[in-house]
Amino acid sequence: MQIYRVYQHPQRGYAAITSGFNWTAALFSLIWTLSNNLWGPSFLLFLGWSTSIAGIFIAGTMGLPMVSMTFVGLAVLMPLWAGMNAMKWLDQGLQKQGYNLVNKVRAQTSQGAIMTTQRKIDPTAGRKRSASRR
Repeated sequence: MQIYRVYQHPQRGYAAITSGFNWTAALFSLIWTLSNNLWGPSFLLFLGWSTSIAGIFIAGTMGLPMVSMTFVGLAVLMPLWAGMNAMKWLDQGLQKQGYNLVNKVRAQTSQGAIMTTQRKIDPTAGRKRSASRR
């Protein structure tokens, strides 16, 4: 089970985001940030990758292997940085859109976290839904 942060928007409803490291953001860092409309982190990742690639090639042509390895290290750390900060970036994005944090809950899925939060906020909501299904 994972820990989810559940947000509520007055018109859009609920959104749930996991806590912790995001492997998708680490593996596809720049593509992931662009697809989630995270323009600031996208710019920083692009700048970091560009600097790393340029530094590796320039240091390699100048015969400076230690400087080249420093830029390789930067290139390796960029995806780790994205994976560690991805959920924080998503949290900030939701808050900018007007979502408010209403609950932190342990659940297996995001839908389960939302359902648990809805039952916590309005205990009669679960009964209303089950009665309407009959």
